[in-house]
Amino acid sequence: MRKIRNYVGIACTGHDNAVAIVDGGGNIRFAEASERYLQNKRALQSPADDLVRTRELIDDYCEPGAELVVTRTWSAGARETLRAESARIAKRACKLERVLSRRGLQQLTAEPARLMLGMWQEYGFLLDFVRSSIGHSGNNIAYLYGTQMGGLVSVRDMDHHLAHAATGCYTSPFDEAACAVVDGFGEGSSVQCFSYRDGKLARLGDDDGGDSVGMSLGLFYANLCRWCGFDPWKGEEWKVMGLAAYGELDDEMLLALRGYISADGLRIRYDAAGLTAVCGLLNRLAGKSYEAAEVANLARTGQQVFCEVMTDLLNNLREVSGMRDLVLGGGCALNSSYNGQILERTGFERLHVFAAPADDGNALGAALHSYYADGGTWRPSHHTSPYLGSAVAESSLQAALEHSKAFRATRHANGLASVVARHLAAGKIVGWMQGRAEFGPRALGNRSILADARRADMKARVNAAVKFRESFRPFAPSILHEHGSEYFENYQESPWMERTLRFRPSARSKVPAVVHVDGTGRLQSVRREANPCYHELIAEFHRLTGVPMVLNTSFNVMGRPIVHSVEDALAAFTTTGLDVLAIGNCVFEKPAA
Repeated sequence: MRKIRNYVGIACTGHDNAVAIVDGGGNIRFAEASERYLQNKRALQSPADDLVRTRELIDDYCEPGAELVVTRTWSAGARETLRAESARIAKRACKLERVLSRRGLQQLTAEPARLMLGMWQEYGFLLDFVRSSIGHSGNNIAYLYGTQMGGLVSVRDMDHHLAHAATGCYTSPFDEAACAVVDGFGEGSSVQCFSYRDGKLARLGDDDGGDSVGMSLGLFYANLCRWCGFDPWKGEEWKVMGLAAYGELDDEMLLALRGYISADGLRIRYDAAGLTAVCGLLNRLAGKSYEAAEVANLARTGQQVFCEVMTDLLNNLREVSGMRDLVLGGGCALNSSYNGQILERTGFERLHVFAAPADDGNALGAALHSYYADGGTWRPSHHTSPYLGSAVAESSLQAALEHSKAFRATRHANGLASVVARHLAAGKIVGWMQGRAEFGPRALGNRSILADARRADMKARVNAAVKFRESFRPFAPSILHEHGSEYFENYQESPWMERTLRFRPSARSKVPAVVHVDGTGRLQSVRREANPCYHELIAEFHRLTGVPMVLNTSFNVMGRPIVHSVEDALAAFTTTGLDVLAIGNCVFEKPAA
C-alpha cells in the first residue's frame, strides 16, 4: 500500500513568496504569503518555509505521517538559465557604459542609452535576486521534516509559467479554456499560453524567443510605475492604476509608448528605437511629483497602451485556441482596471482570474499540479474559496478580552452583523477580522476595513486617518451579488475583486465614497455561500440603509501587510482612526473622547 502523500507548493521568486498545502485527497488545506506571518511587506528574499512557521503548518495542516512532496515554482534548470541571462546583461551594460563615457555623444543618443543602461542593470539585479531565492527555497522544510521529524520528503521543481497556469486553471470553473500567463519574466519568456481541457495543460505557440531583455508587459508596467514616481519594489503599480483615472490621454505620449511595445502573435515585442521618444517624455517630467497633471497623463496613457497590447495578445490567443473561455494569470492579471474590459474587447465570453494570480499564487498551482501528476483524480473547481490562510486564534482573542482594558469589549453569540451594521450606518470605520485569511493581495471580507459608502467624505477620512496614504487612492465596493446589476453597467460577477466595472450614472450619487473619479469601481461580488458572515453583515446594512454595499479596503496601513494576528489587529486599531474592531464575535470600541 502506497504511503499517503501531501503536497507542499513553495513560491520562491524572492518577492511575494508563499506556501500552499494540498492533502492526499487533493483538498486545499492552506495557502498564505510569507509577508502575512512575517508582517514584512512582500517579504523580499524571505523563505516561504520559515523554520518555525513550517513546523506549525505541518502540525496543523498535513496528515500525520504523510510523505511530503515539496514543489518549487521554478524548474531545475532555471537558476542556470537566469545566471546566463544575467551574465549576458552584464556584458551589454559594460559595453554601453563605455559608449556613454566617450566624449561628444549627442544628447538624443545619450539619454535613451542611459535609460536602457538603467533598465539592464535593474533587470540583471532582478535575475540574480530570483536565483538566490530559488537556491535556498525548500531547504528548511526538507531538513525539518526529513531530518528532525524523521518523515519522508522529496523536492521537485516546476516551470514558472506552468505553475501560474496550474493555479489559474485548477481553480477555474471551466472544463476547457485558453490560458494566458503574462508577467515580468519567466524561464525564457514573459508570455506563455496554454490550452486547458479536462485537467490537462498543453502549451500553445512558442515563447518570446531571442532577446528577452525588458520584453514584457510586466516590466513595462514596472517602468511606468517608476516613471510616475512610485516604487515597483514596494508593489506600487496599484498607484498607477488609481492615478490614471485623474489623467487624460496625451497624443505625444501615446505615439511614443505605442512605438515602444506591441504584441506580435503570442509574444511581446519592444522597439529599442522607441526609447528616444520615451526619453523625451521623461525629460518633460523630470522633478515632477504624481500631483502634476503631466504625470497623471503619463499614468493614463501608459494604462491605455497596456490595455491595447493585452487586447491584441488575447485576441490572437482567441484565434489560435478557438476557445470561448479565458483563464488569465501572472502579475499582469492584477490589472483590474483592464480585466473589467476583457470580455468587451476580446472574443472571449467568460473570464476567470484567481484571487492570487501573481507569484504568491504559484505555490497553490505547484502543489495541485504535483498532486495531479501523481495520479490524483481531477475534478473541476466550481468554486475555490480564497479563504485559505491563517485562522483567528481564539486563545489570543481571549487574552485580548482579558487584558485590553483600554477598550470596551463585548461578545455577541448572536446578532454580530446587526451590531456592526449599526456602527457602519452611524458613520463608524470598522476593522473586520473573521475566520481564515484571504489568499492573495486583496481583502475579501475576512481581513477588511469597512465603512459606509454613502458618505461623500468617507474616502478622504479613511485615506487620511486610517490608511495614511495618498488622497487619490480609491476604495472598493463590496456588493451583494444579487444587486450587482442595479449598480453596475454590464455587470460581471467579480468574487475576488479582480475586475473594475463602470457604475450606472443613477447609482453614483448613492455611494460616492467608492466611485472612482472616472465613474468606476473595483468591486467584490459577495455571495452567501462564499462568505455567509460577510454577506449577512452587508445584508443587515442593506436592511438599515437601503444600500446593498459597503466600502471595503484591506486591513492594514500603507506600506504594511494585511494584519495576520489578533495582536496585529489590535495594534492597528490602537494607532489609527478606526472606531470599532470586530474580531470573531467580539466587538471592541474606543472610549468616547
